[in-house]
Amino acid sequence: MRLDPRKNLVRLALLLSLVPCVLAGSAEPPTRGENLGRNGDFERGDKTPDAWQTIDGLSTFWVNDPDSGHGRVLKIDTDVLQTQAYDWWARLIAGADPKDAPPKQPTQEPKFDTLAGLDGVWFWSDFIPVEPGKKYWLTVDVKGPGMKVFLRGYRDKGSTAFGAEEAAFQGFLLDKAGKFENRRGRKRLLSKYVWSAWMPAGGSNDWQTYSRREMPFSPTQSTPGVRYVRVVLFPYWPPATYYVDNVRLLEVDASKATKQDR
Repeated sequence: MRLDPRKNLVRLALLLSLVPCVLAGSAEPPTRGENLGRNGDFERGDKTPDAWQTIDGLSTFWVNDPDSGHGRVLKIDTDVLQTQAYDWWARLIAGADPKDAPPKQPTQEPKFDTLAGLDGVWFWSDFIPVEPGKKYWLTVDVKGPGMKVFLRGYRDKGSTAFGAEEAAFQGFLLDKAGKFENRRGRKRLLSKYVWSAWMPAGGSNDWQTYSRREMPFSPTQSTPGVRYVRVVLFPYWPPATYYVDNVRLLEVDASKATKQDR
């Protein structure tokens, strides 16, 4: 199965280019405590960063910053054919090692058959506990084109397996196994998260820190049952290379927050 959301992704990319990303020096609310997300600086790990999904060695990589200023960082390439990515990802979840990823196949204009034009590239954190009524400040360092960073909320912990929450890829796996019912009343692949919000990030060839101006995330405000969140890094269009570092989720100190922050 090959879903074709290319038109929506391109439209979203165009809209995203019009949304101002905010540098972390502006109107940041007071926060307290340490980063709630483990290994947000991507410095710890063996073959892949701890506390995040595995890299795949084809579209996601754990590398030293080429500019030598950020240490270990996440590198993401969206200029990868979806067909090649899906075939490799099926091998990856069957036990293949990311270091054995195949060389990237050439792509051709207009590149709507790439991950950039179809799925985007997703990179999920592990589950992060949150508390009722609390607000959280999310910042991320990005070098490269504009992308989205999601915060998604859950009532309970679920699977952190590679691609476990990606409906199109899971549909591909079911189809590959002959278990996908491609007719009316077919099996539905439902996301496990019950709350979701996002912010734009990126848009510079230099490292910049991005956040939401005076808009902390409030996972339990509209969905009181949320007990955990996951960060999802999501670059898509244009087909390009993106770098990410220093993903930080901090609790907002309500006793010191301004009226706007509340």
